[in-house]
Amino acid sequence: MIDEVRDTSICLAQQGKYSVWGDFEYISIKYIDGRIWQIGSMYGDPQAALITWDERYAVIIGCGVMICDLQRFGERVRDSLTWEKSPVVHLMADPENIWWFSAVEQVLQDDVRSELRIATDLKDEHVGIYSLNPATFEFKPVPLGQPLP
Repeated sequence: MIDEVRDTSICLAQQGKYSVWGDFEYISIKYIDGRIWQIGSMYGDPQAALITWDERYAVIIGCGVMICDLQRFGERVRDSLTWEKSPVVHLMADPENIWWFSAVEQVLQDDVRSELRIATDLKDEHVGIYSLNPATFEFKPVPLGQPLP
């Protein structure tokens, strides 16, 4: 019999005062002072995360894309597709949305653009690279040959 209990959480991203943690399908964000914000879950476990350079947003990818407004750290999270109703939006909640179908593999940001680049699974029907503005949720395909950030 094993009496040892292991912590199964992993750090997906760390930037400045924040870190994003995944524990199987559950996701939390930790602030430097030790506070923890439980932001929700992602089917199939989160694959990666990014905290924007300005520490405004945390972006978690996997089955869809989850965006957290870090300026609202600790607020109650609700199921919503708008910032007005929730500080966390999971771009998979709407079956009409492309993210409903997509398995997201990678999220990138550079120093110049405010938008992020999202790469979907090569086996997905929506395979490709997309530009995502975390403030407006506007996403669009990146034309073939346009450089990544």
